[in-house]
Amino acid sequence: MGALSLRARAVLGGALWILFALGVSGWLLLTAFDGIAERAFQRNLSAQLDQLETLILTGALERDAAQTRLANPRYLQMGSGYYWQIELPDGRVVRSPSLGGEVLPHSELALGEQSFYARAPEGFRILVLVRAVRPGDDGTVFRIYAAEAVVRLSLDKLEFRRSLFSALIGLGGALALAAAAMTGMALRPLVGLRAAFGDYREGITDRIEGRYPSDIEPLVEDLNDLLERNAKIIGAARRQAADLAHALKTPAAIVRNEIDAMDRPQPEIREALDRIDALMVRYTARARLAGANAPGASAEVGPLLGGLTRVMERVHADKFIDLDLDVPPGLRARAEGEDIEELAGNLIDNAFKWARGAVRVAASREKGVVEIVVEDDGPGIAPENRATALREGGRLDEAVPGTGLGLAICADIVEAYDGTLSLEHSEMGGLLARVRLPIARTEEKSET
Repeated sequence: MGALSLRARAVLGGALWILFALGVSGWLLLTAFDGIAERAFQRNLSAQLDQLETLILTGALERDAAQTRLANPRYLQMGSGYYWQIELPDGRVVRSPSLGGEVLPHSELALGEQSFYARAPEGFRILVLVRAVRPGDDGTVFRIYAAEAVVRLSLDKLEFRRSLFSALIGLGGALALAAAAMTGMALRPLVGLRAAFGDYREGITDRIEGRYPSDIEPLVEDLNDLLERNAKIIGAARRQAADLAHALKTPAAIVRNEIDAMDRPQPEIREALDRIDALMVRYTARARLAGANAPGASAEVGPLLGGLTRVMERVHADKFIDLDLDVPPGLRARAEGEDIEELAGNLIDNAFKWARGAVRVAASREKGVVEIVVEDDGPGIAPENRATALREGGRLDEAVPGTGLGLAICADIVEAYDGTLSLEHSEMGGLLARVRLPIARTEEKSET
């Protein structure tokens, strides 16, 4: 049952208890009805005995008189299943025509009443009620018999069972629906809690908000405390990574200046320093990305891409690049703004470096993702070399300045946010870099 939801568990548990309660109730009702039906059956036979006893007391025991006093046509028809019989003290027997000359099973009852099951002359099962009476002081005993086929009793029981079964099914269905509705009402605060946590995760709120029942409120407060502490830890880690990168840049720049000032600097030293710079950039970026996908990460893409393209136009002003920027307003991705800035900055810088005269930067909203496309009219990258370009240090042209880590860092950032980065051929003739990042929750709502 571990895979079942809380709602399913509650409904299933309620259904099982309902089934158990209905089963017990049905058994009790059947038992009670069977007892009542059997007692009513015997009361009917006892009423017939009362009439026959009246014949004895009034002295009207002649056959014709008995038939007149017991004028039920069922006693006149052979095989009807309704019988009566009187045993006289002298051994004679007065009986209903329905017996057809046969007699009911004899009883040795001396006084009082007794009942037993027997077989009718036709062979079917009957219930016989016998009463022994002494009408006078002479001690003579009359035995009075009344019998009826139990098929009617069985049919009454069967009909009651059918009616009870139908009623229990209807009642069970109604109770199951009521249980499901009550479960839904009881779990509604948890559904609201889930939605509130989703709002927090997507940066819509900075804590879990809402009104909750008293038994859930402490849990909400604990969650808010935990989320606040977690946000502080992630923020501190990202700041420390940024501080480390900044702190390492200064001594690296000093060492580089000293090397440049040397009369004949060793190329190996410069290459080693470049490698150190590359590793510093790569691993400080990874340290910062340790907090990626943190709850609340969300950034608008348009202003970031707009600012980056303006910077790149100034940095590469000598190339006179024709820039095409196409980004709709209000488009938000589920990522930290500085990570999007570094990702797009590396891609745009790479496009400006390799472009002959044109660069295009576009962003769009796809189903569930934000797509960023950066393409140029440069030489591009051959399909067999694109995987190499995404690896650490994967430089394809040593003549172009760089560490060979730009695209590798881009790949790290995209992976940290469960996105994708692909390198393709551009219709402009050069390279097309396509980035897909999860869309922010606010954007998801606008899609629906």
